[in-house]
Parts: sequence; C-alpha cells; structure tokens
Amino acid sequence: MTEHDYAEIQAKLEAAEAELERIKFTLDVVGTVDLDTSLLNRNGIFESIQRAQRWLVRRGDIYGVLFVTFPDLDVSNTSDPSYLELMKHLAATIAAGVRDVDEVGRAADNSFAVVLANLEPGALQIVTERVTELLRKVTEAPNLTGEFQIGGVEILTASHTYGTVLDTAQRLSTLAPAGASNLSTI
Repeated sequence: MTEHDYAEIQAKLEAAEAELERIKFTLDVVGTVDLDTSLLNRNGIFESIQRAQRWLVRRGDIYGVLFVTFPDLDVSNTSDPSYLELMKHLAATIAAGVRDVDEVGRAADNSFAVVLANLEPGALQIVTERVTELLRKVTEAPNLTGEFQIGGVEILTASHTYGTVLDTAQRLSTLAPAGASNLSTI
C-alpha cells in the first residue's frame, strides 16, 4: 500500500466518521432516544411529560418530574466507554427507585429526568427519598460521581408548559443541597 492509498483511505474514513456524527446529531435532535445510553433524550422526556399532562387533563391524574444532577461528574469525554457505563449505572440506580410505569431519561451529560405519571398527592416525597437513598449508596464509592442534587415538582394543574415543568425541576435541583432534594408543587 502506498502513502497515497493510505491517505485516500484515511480521508474516506474521516468523511465517514463525520457523516456518522452528523446522522447521530440529527437523530438526537428529531428522535426521542439517547443513542449512547438508550434512555429517553430531552425530546423523549418532553413527550413523556406531554402524556402525563394529557392524563391530568382527561382523568385528573397528577404527575411529577424529578431532575437529578451530578454537578461534579467529569463530562470532558462523553464518548468514553467508562463514562457511558457510569451513565447507564446511574440511570439504572434511579430507575430502581421508581415504578415500572415511570420513565427515566438523560436530560444532559450530567443529569437525568424522571417523569412520574399518575401520582397520589404527596407521593413525590416518598419516591424522592427512595431515589436519594439509592444514590447515596452509589455515590459513596470513591471517585465515582461526586455529589448529586435532586429537584422535583408535583404537577396539580395542566396550565404549565412542558418546558416550564422540566426547567422548574432542573432549577430546583441546582438549589438543592448536595446529596439532598428540593421539591415543590405547581
């Protein structure tokens, strides 16, 4: 193989990798599943909130949204297999604290959202305590993720937009003390 052949193959490989990244970005923008973790992405989280809100309008079923942030998580190399495994592990830990009907999604490189459909009044507190306890056990491992913060909202009326619901839960998570939660009802 000549240097010219090698350079040509290298150029084709780089073009194919760039096209793959473009396709992944397109799927992430229009799709509902995070390609790296197979969880809901932000679009999927919004769809889940929309479904819960439709049930609220139809049947009066209140719902909630939890936002779990890991502010110390190293997100400098989100394509690293160990990072992706950690994200899957954290998502599984969060999912273990909620019901099968609840949906866990990856909201950002260092955070997750959980849509809790058909809640009983006050149940958000119970679910949050369970998730908090599970995450404390996981984050006690040295150099794993650092601290976490949880924000949560219990939705009683359908007068809120999907973005407002998620943004409120996210804002509450940033106000929560490390290793704890900050909850509200709207």
